[in-house]
Amino acid sequence: MKHWCLIGFVLFCFVIKNKAQNLVPNPSFEQGVDCVNPYLENAIPWCTANSNMGTSAYYQSCQTASLFKTPYQYNDPCMKSYQIPHSGVAYIDIGSFVMSSVQESTVPQVKLIDTLKSGKIYCVTYYVSVWNNAKYTIDKLGALLTPTPFPCFVAGGPTVAIAGQYTPQVVSTPSVAIGDTLNWTEVSGSFTAIGNEAYLAIGDFFTHSQHYILNKYPTNCNGLALYYVDEVSVEEVEIAKAKNDTLVYQGDSVVVGANNSEAALFSWQPTAGLSCTNCPNPKASPSVTTTYTVTKTQCKAVTSDVITVSVSPVGVRDISYLSEVVGVSPNPTNDVININVGNIHSDDLKIKISDVLGKELLVTDYQKQINISYFETGIYFVSILQGNKTLVTKKVIKE
Repeated sequence: MKHWCLIGFVLFCFVIKNKAQNLVPNPSFEQGVDCVNPYLENAIPWCTANSNMGTSAYYQSCQTASLFKTPYQYNDPCMKSYQIPHSGVAYIDIGSFVMSSVQESTVPQVKLIDTLKSGKIYCVTYYVSVWNNAKYTIDKLGALLTPTPFPCFVAGGPTVAIAGQYTPQVVSTPSVAIGDTLNWTEVSGSFTAIGNEAYLAIGDFFTHSQHYILNKYPTNCNGLALYYVDEVSVEEVEIAKAKNDTLVYQGDSVVVGANNSEAALFSWQPTAGLSCTNCPNPKASPSVTTTYTVTKTQCKAVTSDVITVSVSPVGVRDISYLSEVVGVSPNPTNDVININVGNIHSDDLKIKISDVLGKELLVTDYQKQINISYFETGIYFVSILQGNKTLVTKKVIKE
């Protein structure tokens, strides 16, 4: 069994690759020291955590050993494989003996280009493909971000226990075994950083009993679940941004978005009066006062923002608008917010507070003061509701 531990193992990437910076160095493993060493440590600055599963294999087009040359590899009747890289000419592998007493998998790791920022949302993405002759496939391949690294693999060195000891921030879908041997499967997810994460490790962080295991190729003679990995990415998610509430006169237009032009999916609702509904920063020319919501999807992280465009009839400049009447202060705040609805009848009003991902954190009857000291630092939306109708939404920054 140790023979296969030293032959190899896999994982990672995707997302918006325009203005967002990928914090993973050598993300597609294209930079190798030489064409002889078939182990992950050749793809600097990556290394394998020193679990008791040995080191991950490194496959590249210039490799002198045919077993580790992309895109073709062939070991023996129990260890055959063929896979074209998702991009470039190299990839790595991750593997686990899922039907043995050994709980560990190989765990590739790398130091990020920069430490993650507290309260920021990050996207982790990678591509995986099942090794052709693996007997088993599993669910829950994970990405773990930590302030300190695991010790790197050294032959004969002390090992560390990893399986069942850590909770990765990003995990592939539970109860769904990843089993495509021909195509690359995208694994991605987002999380909010604590702010000290400086290292990324990828692999199987779960014990056998915590997995859904599929005996996909029962006639194969190895006991492995092994995956190729290519294109690993950790990127900060830019949240959706609308401009501040504004006033226009009938027939005028105004740009309502304040988003960068990074590749992402944008959706604006309602569509009335917009120059486009799926671009970052459309112009709005509504005929009546309208609150627009922009929803942005980046790496499966969905964020939103709002802007109310108040419309004044030509020649009438002293009309009171809800966005002007309703006040939320102080802003920014670190403990309480005061909500003033002016002369609006407050008996049937409710207040809803949501985060940038659209998750409702609080719904309550109208109160003049609400304590949000227990909220995490970030941006929140305070909506005034009347029945099922949202009268106005204000953006609040919690420090």
